Amino acid sequence: MRRHLIPLLLTVCALMFISALIGSVYCGRELTSPALPQERADHLRDLIYLHFALAQAAVIGTGIILYLRHRRWRRYYLVVSYNEKGLSLNPPGIRMPSARVYRCHLGNLGQAELPPAGAPVLVYPMFMLSGHSSGAKLESELHAAYAAHGQAEPNLYYQPVLGASPWLAKAAAAHLRPQLDSHTGVLVVAHGSTLTEPPPEPALFCRRLRELLPGTEVALGYFSQQPEAADVLSHMQAKHILLLPFLLTEGIHTTRDLPTAATAAACGKTLSRQPVVAALLHNNHSELS
Repeated sequence: MRRHLIPLLLTVCALMFISALIGSVYCGRELTSPALPQERADHLRDLIYLHFALAQAAVIGTGIILYLRHRRWRRYYLVVSYNEKGLSLNPPGIRMPSARVYRCHLGNLGQAELPPAGAPVLVYPMFMLSGHSSGAKLESELHAAYAAHGQAEPNLYYQPVLGASPWLAKAAAAHLRPQLDSHTGVLVVAHGSTLTEPPPEPALFCRRLRELLPGTEVALGYFSQQPEAADVLSHMQAKHILLLPFLLTEGIHTTRDLPTAATAAACGKTLSRQPVVAALLHNNHSELS
């Protein structure tokens, strides 16, 4: 059953029930008339039986639709964070019934409670970059975890990493917009990768950010691959730079690997460090919903 048909069918059932109720009340009132011909009275009783049957059909139909909806769309959600600090993150824009959500991080899959078999499991990797950890490693670790638990492995459907979500750019734009003027630019700093082809998420994020902040200089640098963030910073046109780490949580990279105010001053600029991108999903939840 298609998802968009469910509200329509439930509306039809509700209208059937209301119409049957109103019709029964109308016929019942007319039956109380003392001068009512016998033929008309018999007809009204037949209508009441018909309305009663329609009301029953509406109730039964509603039950069937809800059962089919529950069965068709029944699924579990497995939110896998890169580290323990990211366990509280939710996939942005996704409604998840709390009773069906399971959480773990890459380091504790062997001890974590995992979704049972019997329904599809949507796996949401709370990683900023696609690559080995969010791909082959995650799949093999989950397979090993189910085997170690002696649990049947359900059908796992892997979703895109958090870094690919368009909600990230919306949250970042909402956070940055009040700080922007004609002399301010944005430097996005990402982790980088050793893969032959670098993960596309940082560049995609920057493209979306430029669309949401027209006229703002948005540049991308890395701290473990080229172009390095410090070099990108020195070539930016803006004099004041908002440094936006494309990271999941605050940690060693934010304290050790990001350009500093001294780095910016050495090339004649000022720098304002912003929260990591994933944290902005919490800060701007009300604006995005």
